[in-house]
Amino acid sequence: MGAKSIDSHILKDSKLIKDSSYLDSINHIESKTPQNSVFDEPATPKNTIDNTIESADDFSIDFNEYSMLTPINTQVINRFNEETISAFSIPTEYIATLEKEERLIAFDTRKWQYLSRKFDNGYEFIPILRKMLFDADIPQEFLFLAMAESEFDARALSVKKAAGIWQFMPATARELGLKINDYIDERADPIKSTAAAIRYLQYLYNATGKWYLAAMAYNCGLGRLNRAIKEAGSDNVEVLLDEEAQYLPLETRDYLRKIISMSLAFSNAHELKQMDKEYMLNRGAADSIVVVSVKSGNSLKNIAKGANMSVDSLKNYNRHFKYDFVPLGSGDYQVYLPYEKLSYFKQHFKDVVEVTSLQATYIVKKGDTLSSIARKNNTSVDKLKSLNKLKSNNLSINQKLLIPLKPINIITKNKYAKSKTATKKK
Repeated sequence: MGAKSIDSHILKDSKLIKDSSYLDSINHIESKTPQNSVFDEPATPKNTIDNTIESADDFSIDFNEYSMLTPINTQVINRFNEETISAFSIPTEYIATLEKEERLIAFDTRKWQYLSRKFDNGYEFIPILRKMLFDADIPQEFLFLAMAESEFDARALSVKKAAGIWQFMPATARELGLKINDYIDERADPIKSTAAAIRYLQYLYNATGKWYLAAMAYNCGLGRLNRAIKEAGSDNVEVLLDEEAQYLPLETRDYLRKIISMSLAFSNAHELKQMDKEYMLNRGAADSIVVVSVKSGNSLKNIAKGANMSVDSLKNYNRHFKYDFVPLGSGDYQVYLPYEKLSYFKQHFKDVVEVTSLQATYIVKKGDTLSSIARKNNTSVDKLKSLNKLKSNNLSINQKLLIPLKPINIITKNKYAKSKTATKKK
């Protein structure tokens, strides 16, 4: 699972994507040279990733007091649109087939109970995620792509090292402008990772012309999807998901069905009302978060105190921080809070950083010495011995050492980001 790097060329002439089927377009593919980047495919300016959506960093604007209470078009936000099928460009006949084969979610099963609990896992961020999808003209049903990927667990980590709600691999995440370093992993940042996912989904849609193809490519990779379409001789959803032909991996076939099934289930007003879960239809109408700026290096304990909430609760909103403080560096840093805490935070938060108190934990590995550990962490042997109350230089494997941290400038190169001054989101 997770976003895959694109590994074959897409069509240079983007007109074919609109004027004929995606199958016609990929038949023009000549080169199958592996690509090193999710964006390396040649494309016209209309199809380039920078022209589909702004970079992930553009979503890290000063959101102060930005919340789901901001006036928006509520036609789609307040309800899961009943036109789920048309959003994915899927024939209604195919849905009828799924229902006949009992592949849709039944409401009287343990599976539904399990999925409804997982849907509740994302209650803090579902509102803003839905609004971001809406603003980017991406079908709301793609919220369930995130649920299929991670069950809304921002800390989800696959055996292949894909992480976060949208399950990005490290290389893909960095290509999309997300930061991964000693202090932070923005794949676990629900808002910034969603901005990156939007960017990637827009790219896949521009490459394929259909949302269900974009969803498939998100799971198995655009190159793998291209090969499946060429082998099948069609980009029709029923053909591609054929169980006997197996044009696509089983994981991908089940993946799209799961997204469709969850979309239909969570937009079924009649059934949800019967089960006293009508609130799920309105998830996003009232819940909200805000983003506040604090000095880099601020402890989560200090921020939590200023917001009158527990550290654990604050961590729940900021799962991308690796330590109990915001990343070290120059300038301010953004932290997520529940909207109802904003007023208290403004009155009581003291933006004070005690850099000397910042420490990291290091686990001793085979071959480590105090000298080598000190060099790696820009400190001295004497400071390490003093901080850890060591009487000698002897170490043992798996021994835990406290490491004093110093402010550093954290710079992440993003060749796809646009340089411009960010403004407050309207």
